[in-house]
Amino acid sequence: MLRYLSGGVRRFGSQPIGEHARLNWEFYAVVNGRCGVLLENGEKRPLEERRLWVFPPHHVHGWHGERKTCQVVVFHCGSVPRQLEEAIPPLGYMERALTEAECLQVEALGHELEPDFHRRNSLSELRFDRAIIDLALLALNGTAVAGGERGPVDKRMMEKVDGAIVWFRRHLREQPKMEDVAAAVHVSPSHLRRLFMLALHQNPRTVLAQTQMEVALRLLAESDLKIESVATEAGYASARDFSRVFRALKGCPPSEWRRRLQPPYAEVA
Repeated sequence: MLRYLSGGVRRFGSQPIGEHARLNWEFYAVVNGRCGVLLENGEKRPLEERRLWVFPPHHVHGWHGERKTCQVVVFHCGSVPRQLEEAIPPLGYMERALTEAECLQVEALGHELEPDFHRRNSLSELRFDRAIIDLALLALNGTAVAGGERGPVDKRMMEKVDGAIVWFRRHLREQPKMEDVAAAVHVSPSHLRRLFMLALHQNPRTVLAQTQMEVALRLLAESDLKIESVATEAGYASARDFSRVFRALKGCPPSEWRRRLQPPYAEVA
């Protein structure tokens, strides 16, 4: 799901962005002018033009530039296709040069998504998913991807797993049980667990709990809903239950996390 979209002119020469961690996957493209990555250790990477960077969640980085302005397009999302995730170097990030035509493609993608991002409808999530796939293909263009193509059995398996996650996300308010999720994709709970272990190397309870938290984090970051409403929308039994799970994961209450998050998140582009 797309969680952040931005673009336009940046003045990193006079207004650099300091190093800090992003919560989500980040696609960052400079389509006109030049900018460079600031790394956690203080290293300034060279200025680049027509470049696409892909950063995994929690990667610490910032941006620097020159006196001239540059134009960027930025996308944040909760997850990316497996092939891209596996191509990211350990503790690193990916970058590749863009052609002029690819820069125009990225700009057009940002413009196309803007109406859906600001006023979402029943088709918005599909358009976001398509855009993330397009960005992943762009990032992986010319990169050898291990594993080869999925066979027919693998494809059916992934369709079941993806279908279970999508159905669960759509029914969070109803607090569905594992039996409900399995029934929605026409398998038994035990078979659903086998599919998740084969496809994602995680049991479904773990993945679905991550999905709940992903929805909660997005609502905390992008809405002014009260904590009780966030808990309801994300499928938790109560605000108290949500706060307990959140504190165990993030080390602070959701209200405090929201206060600390918003200023740096707003300047992330």
